[in-house]
Amino acid sequence: MTVRIYVRASTKDQDAKRALSDLIGFSKSYADSYVDYIENYSGTKLDRPVLTKLLDDANQGDVLLVESVDRLSRLSQDDFTILKQRIKDKGLRLVVADLPTTHTVNDGMTGEILNVVNN
Repeated sequence: MTVRIYVRASTKDQDAKRALSDLIGFSKSYADSYVDYIENYSGTKLDRPVLTKLLDDANQGDVLLVESVDRLSRLSQDDFTILKQRIKDKGLRLVVADLPTTHTVNDGMTGEILNVVNN
């Protein structure tokens, strides 16, 4: 399993890497290996070159780690539904650093409730 860290900023004037070191440290609680994907591209666009590469590179069971939901997406609800399906189809586990309900895998009823909350 690999942690795939995705950091994004909208413009080249913004520092997409600002959260990278924190996310690298955070990733160590999931796996020993990580790959970072850094993108300066609008979050309102569904098809982004670096995010597409991440999804192409990903394997079943890998973790997609982002700082916050808005770093992954500022998409319309319809486009976000498409992106979530792409993530699910690849078998990725989405972990959002500032959303603690995504940090652990829970089985049983607790897991089912957290899946509803996280989705």
